[in-house]
Amino acid sequence: MSRTSEDGRPADPGLTEHGHAQARAVSRWLARESIDRIVSSPSRRARETAAPLANEIGLQPEVDERLAEIDPTASRYLSIEEERARDHDRFRARIRAYQADPRIEALSRRVEEALTEWAGKSPGGRVVVFCHGGVVNVWTRCVLGMSPGVLFEAQNASSHRFLVSRSGVKGVRSLNGQAGPSSLARMPHGLGMGN
Repeated sequence: MSRTSEDGRPADPGLTEHGHAQARAVSRWLARESIDRIVSSPSRRARETAAPLANEIGLQPEVDERLAEIDPTASRYLSIEEERARDHDRFRARIRAYQADPRIEALSRRVEEALTEWAGKSPGGRVVVFCHGGVVNVWTRCVLGMSPGVLFEAQNASSHRFLVSRSGVKGVRSLNGQAGPSSLARMPHGLGMGN
């Protein structure tokens, strides 16, 4: 289902009931960790995904505009999973268009700047970032030195663990980890630490 704002504001859907269940599962999973900071994209669904963890551990999420999706002013929202399920040809065309989008370079720069900065603010600590698949995609490519045409697909409500040393060396600990039962992992695009 495509959500369009009636008053001309950008589409910013909240989580579905299933999405809220996933957010609670992510919270229970991450609450066992020693977390120093919670950072969120400004999107409603990223903030809603962060909320249960924030309430559980008593940290206020810090919103960073640089972690917004590639087009935060879009008037429609249709998750990539919903598009794949509805029309595989349109899904493939969407992926090709995303890979060729000239805004990817700007997204990559702002995401790298933001995440490097957040890591630097918490040396030796853990920062949980609630964001979108595109953000996870460009950061993964940055850390792994992948070419811009490569697409890394972050699953909904997935966890991606990156390491950043005090000297700025970046690495990957894990990608597409899931919290809770596998039935909770299947949701129309939510978050990633990749939404």
